[in-house]
Amino acid sequence: MISQGIKSACPYCGVGCGVVTKQSEIIGDVSHPTNRGALCVKGSSLAASMSQPNRLLYPQIKGEVVEWDQATSQIAETISRVIAESGPEAIGMYLSGQLLTEDYYVANKLMKGFIGSSHVDTNSRLCMASAVAAHNRAFGEDIVATNYSDLDNTDLIVLVGSNLAWTHPIVFKRIQQAKKQNPLLKIVVIDPRKTATAEQADLHLALANDTDIDIYNGLIRYLIENNAIDRDFIAQVTEGFDALQQEVMKDKYSLLEVSRSSGIAIEQLATFYQWMKEAPRAVTVFCQGVNQASCGTDKANSIINSHLVSGKMAKQGCGPFSITGQPNAMGGREVGGLANQLAVHRGFDETSISQVKAFWQAPNIATTAGHKAVDLFKSVENGDIRVLWIMATNPVISMPDNEQVRRVLEKCEYVIVSDITPESDTAAYADCLLPAAAWGEKSGMVTNSERMMSRQRAFTAMPGEVKADWQIICDVAKQLGFSKAFDYQSEADIFREHAALSGINNSTDLLFDISCLALLSDDDYQTWQPQQWPLNSTSNGVFEQHNDLPLFSTPTRKAQLVVTPSPTENTLSNVMLAQDSSQSIFWLNTGRQRDQWHTMTRTGHVPVLAQSEVEPSLYIHPTCAKHVGLVDGDFVCIESLESYQGLNKHLARVVFDSTLSQQQVFMSMHWAGKYGAKSAINQSVIVACDPISGQPSFKSAQVKLTPISMEFHGVSLGDIPAQLDYEYASFQTYQNAHYQQKGIWRYAGMACLDKTALLRSLSGSKQQYLLVEQKWGFALVQLAKVINPDVKLNITAIHLFSNQPINVDMTTLVNSVNQPFVMTDVLEALGCQHSKQTLVCSCFQITDLMIEQAIVTNNITSLSDLTKQLKCGTNCGTCLPQVERHFFESQQLIPTVQL
Repeated sequence: MISQGIKSACPYCGVGCGVVTKQSEIIGDVSHPTNRGALCVKGSSLAASMSQPNRLLYPQIKGEVVEWDQATSQIAETISRVIAESGPEAIGMYLSGQLLTEDYYVANKLMKGFIGSSHVDTNSRLCMASAVAAHNRAFGEDIVATNYSDLDNTDLIVLVGSNLAWTHPIVFKRIQQAKKQNPLLKIVVIDPRKTATAEQADLHLALANDTDIDIYNGLIRYLIENNAIDRDFIAQVTEGFDALQQEVMKDKYSLLEVSRSSGIAIEQLATFYQWMKEAPRAVTVFCQGVNQASCGTDKANSIINSHLVSGKMAKQGCGPFSITGQPNAMGGREVGGLANQLAVHRGFDETSISQVKAFWQAPNIATTAGHKAVDLFKSVENGDIRVLWIMATNPVISMPDNEQVRRVLEKCEYVIVSDITPESDTAAYADCLLPAAAWGEKSGMVTNSERMMSRQRAFTAMPGEVKADWQIICDVAKQLGFSKAFDYQSEADIFREHAALSGINNSTDLLFDISCLALLSDDDYQTWQPQQWPLNSTSNGVFEQHNDLPLFSTPTRKAQLVVTPSPTENTLSNVMLAQDSSQSIFWLNTGRQRDQWHTMTRTGHVPVLAQSEVEPSLYIHPTCAKHVGLVDGDFVCIESLESYQGLNKHLARVVFDSTLSQQQVFMSMHWAGKYGAKSAINQSVIVACDPISGQPSFKSAQVKLTPISMEFHGVSLGDIPAQLDYEYASFQTYQNAHYQQKGIWRYAGMACLDKTALLRSLSGSKQQYLLVEQKWGFALVQLAKVINPDVKLNITAIHLFSNQPINVDMTTLVNSVNQPFVMTDVLEALGCQHSKQTLVCSCFQITDLMIEQAIVTNNITSLSDLTKQLKCGTNCGTCLPQVERHFFESQQLIPTVQL
């Protein structure tokens, strides 16, 4: 049961939207400064997402339910034994940006202060580590020096490596509103794909792989040559300009050479440079396309450099804006959740170690940085780490080379997993599986992309024997003998201690200091209203417009201009394709789809979110597909060029996309578990890491594509018959017209289907089957008797088989399941061909066909009339480019009357 009127924060991306409970719904909080009541389709579906199909309710050891005391005792005994045998560095922990600040804090404190191991890292390493490293190099601290309000009051917005319209929809909606209020505002998108974001830009620069540094070094050169740098700002606020100028004045950063290396037309490149030169104010928003690269830190620093040399920094409407991917990735960085951090923006220098040790009264504080994520799992593989505790993340899917991660976890001596479901791919490897509180059940603080601290609040009871993550960690800490240091009674106790620890920064140049909250009362904690840090003093000009010059956290209080050499001579676009005469090697780009979240454990079961991409799909330009022999809708094998014993490959459905360049293919990162683990993209992503940040280059994998011919294709509305062997399978949650939540399995096999053997094997089961022959193959209708005098049999499942892709309308079939069996209805449903229509608006379930019909039938002549009638594009606005495109295409279908 949901308590009413409780305000919380959305648990998905790093935007940090406020929400409030209302009856059985969760709606946007109009009083929250971040979103002002707006929500994307995922946020709008939060209430539905809380109904987990298989919730983890009780602790388990080796799959057997146990009492909490038995589970925590075994964990503590194992940790103690391993420390005695191999030392504290044999213990590792892998955390998540889904954790709350209080959870993060106690995990970090236990590992680095009491167990004595710094081998604690977080999945933020996979998304934000390069931005963090760039901030530290430039500003002396992990500082995001911009606010969302800067987007409302600027002249130029540049989006680099970010499909903001899909990944951070409410921030993009804010940009759309700013553009509407100020038509002179220009939007530039730098992205290799023509994304939904790029479609709405004034200028789209479709760059070649990893040429961002060339573009930004070229921009700085252009600004220098055109006398458009702010020399006073550079002299008074920065250091390192001479070395940077020497680098960017090299021939390869001329306009012509950057155009050649990046693949961007010289006219487009010159337009961007001119706009940056002329704009009084500019904000550059960057995300995973920048961070997830082997040169990600340099990419981010090249962007920061451009703002520093142009003086477009530390004033309203200006600055580089690293936007976070998870709801509390920022909070995790604040407490020290990364392996190369100690706590509260401190590293492992002697002073920091001494101060943190004294504050914690830590008996065994870590003194050196630990293993970053990729190296953390390698250390497990070579036996250096013997115990690994994984919280609120699914590395078996999300880590690169996840076949290696599977081998590592299989080999690891003792794996602890804290999660909300036993069905995650990682949970399958747990020796000890712990039921953690889910969103809506737990309480704590989160910090969003603009340093806004908001409360997540509980509004429903914890089921079973579920516990908050911080409680679980403290229980283990007490079993280890650290009761006094972990005797917290509430989240507020932990937050106050975290705030007090940040006070060690108030005598330094560091800006992260929330120590004024160290005495926050329980009532004030419970009624907390969103606030940005720093809180203790003015922001020294870094975050807002001030008359005085900004002060940074470096020893000289000046920002550092970092020389960022171009890596283009080693990029795939310049090397690999030229070497491959068969034209079967491609640059694989991975990323998010609009409606799913991470590895689908929290969104895959929500029908409204499962329709925009119904199965694992590889997007490829039609011309490239033809060269490789691929057909739209067929299967393709995607294999890493560095495949280990042929294991690093997977299958996906081919989808033609003419907006892609002819050097790249794209696939979403979400497919996992029953939804499509056989097609998890990171099986084929074996990549290098940034040497500074340790962040993997997920967007630059080299893969070989091979057409795959399937001998049989199957679709099951119900479980797949156990007797079948298949190489490909995916699952789509579906809700039928009778409001029953069902699912559609799509699968295929390379071996011929033996219909006779299948029927023989099914004949021995307790189910009744009706064989229905069709021109395209055959169907098996699964029937069951029901206790109803008016109904003899109910349809419990329907299975379709063919030697070719099945083209039957699933909507009609789904509506037949769990309904009385009527032969004529079944035959009619099996005869309905799939109508090719694409979901455009997830919020209101509007397809392209519905848009076309509305326009033609009602003679709609304006886009505003269309959106008013169908509501598409009026909630989060993510689908507006598609709505607009379909509107103009459908306008041509309206018959004209000749007089």
